[in-house]
Amino acid sequence: MLGNCMTTDPDIEVTHDHLLNKTVAITQPKTGYRVGTDAILLAASVPQRTKRILDMGCGVGGVALCIARRLADVKITAVEIDPDMVALAERNILDNDFASQIRLLKGDITALSPVLAKSFDHVVSNPPYHDTRGTRPKNRSRALAHMGEDTKLADWVLAAIWATKPRGRISFICRADRASELITAFESNGAGETLICPLWPRHDTPASRVIIQVRKNITGPGAILPGLVVHNDKGGYTQSANLIMQGGALNLTHPARS
Repeated sequence: MLGNCMTTDPDIEVTHDHLLNKTVAITQPKTGYRVGTDAILLAASVPQRTKRILDMGCGVGGVALCIARRLADVKITAVEIDPDMVALAERNILDNDFASQIRLLKGDITALSPVLAKSFDHVVSNPPYHDTRGTRPKNRSRALAHMGEDTKLADWVLAAIWATKPRGRISFICRADRASELITAFESNGAGETLICPLWPRHDTPASRVIIQVRKNITGPGAILPGLVVHNDKGGYTQSANLIMQGGALNLTHPARS
């Protein structure tokens, strides 16, 4: 099921790319925000048993498309505010035959329909996580993706908690230097048992990204997981990362539940 059909700005130059070993086709802007490893890693962190998912700020659909390819039985609601990105996401959903799995909505994540409250097993997001005090990118889509418009990171947290079922999961990917802010926002609003999965660019470099996964209405202790080293010394993917890039899972398991 798709939301309102949108028309892409004819002035937007696009490229036609592939993800997950060429099993997912994706059309995206040539300049501005482009789907990369963040989207693939976040999608890979969704557990196999998940049934109903919300993807907040879906862009051209990278996260939702990768989830739908790996988990055939899921139903995904994907929300995006930028009409040009919505148009490309709609195209990508149709091109990959995922219309029965992904419902696309154009809208603000802070003003979702009341019927969506407490209705998702898992909410995922790659939110605008760059510090708004920095230099705003000139490209509009990149600026929206990196810094947002009128929303703060805390707004994304509140929207995710609002949409998640009690005891359901929420997974965000963000810059490592904003992890503490994100964790505090989740735990202050009733989502705990926090898992932190560092993403190391190489084995000898600090983590640049983290995946934060929490559970709504759960207040148990969290854990820092071993994480994932993405690239080897030659610049290619490590063996573990390559399996994920081919469509494998990134297992985020709490030590108490392993």
